[in-house]
Amino acid sequence: MEISAFPFPYLQDDECSHFLGLFQDMDSSPSGFGLEGFGNNDNNTNPKKRPRKDDEGGGGGGTELGAPVNGGNKAAFGDILATLLLLDEEAKQQQEQWDFESNKEKSLLEANHKKKVKTMDGYYNQMQDHYSAAGETDGARSKRARKTAVAAVVSAVASGGDTTGSAGPVPAADIASGSGSGPSHRRLWVKERTTDWWDRVSRPDFPEDEFRREFRMSKSTFNLICEELDTTVTKKNTMLRDAIPAPKRVGVCVWRLATGAPLRHVSERFGLGISTCHKLVIEVCRAIYDVLMPKYLLWPSDSEINSTKAKFESVHKIPNVVGSIYTTHIPIIAPKVHVAAYFNKRHTERNQKTSYSITVQGVVNADGIFTDVCIGNPGSLTDDQILEKSSLSRQRAARGMLRDSWIVGNSGFPLTDWLLVPYARQNLTWTQHAFNESISEIQGIATAAFERLKGRWACLQKRTEVKLQDLPYVLGACCVLHNICEMRKEEMSPDLKFEVFDDVTVPENNIRSATAVNTRDHISHNLLHRGLAGTRTL
Repeated sequence: MEISAFPFPYLQDDECSHFLGLFQDMDSSPSGFGLEGFGNNDNNTNPKKRPRKDDEGGGGGGTELGAPVNGGNKAAFGDILATLLLLDEEAKQQQEQWDFESNKEKSLLEANHKKKVKTMDGYYNQMQDHYSAAGETDGARSKRARKTAVAAVVSAVASGGDTTGSAGPVPAADIASGSGSGPSHRRLWVKERTTDWWDRVSRPDFPEDEFRREFRMSKSTFNLICEELDTTVTKKNTMLRDAIPAPKRVGVCVWRLATGAPLRHVSERFGLGISTCHKLVIEVCRAIYDVLMPKYLLWPSDSEINSTKAKFESVHKIPNVVGSIYTTHIPIIAPKVHVAAYFNKRHTERNQKTSYSITVQGVVNADGIFTDVCIGNPGSLTDDQILEKSSLSRQRAARGMLRDSWIVGNSGFPLTDWLLVPYARQNLTWTQHAFNESISEIQGIATAAFERLKGRWACLQKRTEVKLQDLPYVLGACCVLHNICEMRKEEMSPDLKFEVFDDVTVPENNIRSATAVNTRDHISHNLLHRGLAGTRTL
């Protein structure tokens, strides 16, 4: 079979090549598929074909019957092929249309992306140029301001110090911030605060009585403290501002401890920020704790111990007494951790208000000067528990430094080989009454010392705002300042008197040495029978 026999002269060979293979397969297809009569005139190949009837015309009849059949088959195949070619042509046109539209959309997206990238690059370059120009302008302005300030100072010095002319010096805030004069220039922002009160107090002609009322000490004592702390608390000046002078730093701390005023009032008095005042108080207290405590609060030497023993015996008739011990509680705000440890049950029952406290246990000599302090134990501990944790018990007593010496305490302490306490039982004898009377007088020295401590430094009378980890430095600084005032015989106004009311809890085991019991009985016997004790309790 030849393709050219089909009536489609407009088709090309490459367009019909796949159809040629199709028809070749049809010619070679086996029997049974219904394609035997299409395109095959061989009678021998179809055994089921009905034999032709012999007539007069011979084979002419077969030719007339087969012709219309072959012509119909060719027409049907032509229609099928035309339909398939048309469908293929439409598919090709649709694919070309899709490819065209896809390429068009892709080109549009690429064009938009390039446009956006170009716009962002232009904006970024513009911002860089703007900031570069601003930096160059600020640098030039700073240089001009410094040159102007230097020129003004030089001209003022050359003219004999006259700075009232038009070319006056640039203010310190302008020079420090690198700006020149003029309303449009930047300045270092500092809140304006008045310092009139401190300027008036720090003048030499300020009245001594008013100064003592404000700072609980005389000017000479205050100046001594400033000299001792000068190298520790002094700061260097900076480009931005001058440092706060050492006397003003010490003044902020001492006035805050003395009055117990809120930080807001301290800020108003000294012309400083509230946070600055709080920082100065802590810094100066630490400096006092580190620098002045080793010099003004220390255990006495052997000669001083002998002198103290003589003073106590001459007045109270009890030998070998080197000090009197007492424990007081300082109210605090409820801490965030270990709240139960700082809960003060006795103060809560007394005040009908939940109270928390921290303790100060101290030993004083015959003049009411502290020779040993134990600071920072929780308020829930009793006097004897605090004593067991103190360096007085763990170090000095353990090393034998208190041998042949007595420290006098109240009934809240136990009787030991070095701690002398009064008789705590009822139905006392005359000798025991006399002994307790003398012990009470010696104990009164420690009580009076703590009353002066709290009266002079009012910050100890109410709950403080200081953090718990900083509070031992504040309490230690108060004890050191107390010693300085006592050593320099600073008088205290009667209006500042404060009464301590710490309750005493008798320990369960209040006798811890049999030798001490015999020694105490011997001392009490000598007090009465040798006429050394008074008779007020009889």
